[in-house]
Amino acid sequence: MLRVSDETRERVQRLAREEFGGASADETVRRLLDEHWEAAALAAVERYRTANPHGWADYIAEADQQSASDAPLTDDWSTK
Repeated sequence: MLRVSDETRERVQRLAREEFGGASADETVRRLLDEHWEAAALAAVERYRTANPHGWADYIAEADQQSASDAPLTDDWSTK
C-alpha cells in the first residue's frame, strides 16, 4: 500500500479524470512513471550528445550504417 496525503490523492485522481480519460489512480501513476522514465532517458541522450560530440557522431554513423543494411519489408521471395 502506498500512503499519500489527501492533497496528492486528489491531484492524482484529478489528473486521471482530466488527462487520462478516467483511468484508475494505479494506471495514472504507472503512466506518470513511464513518462518520467522517457524524459530521463531523453535527457541522458542529450547530455551525452552535448558532452561527447565525437562519440555522438560515431553513434549516428553506426546507426545509419546498420539501418542501411536492413532488409526491405517485402522481397522477391514472396509467393504471388
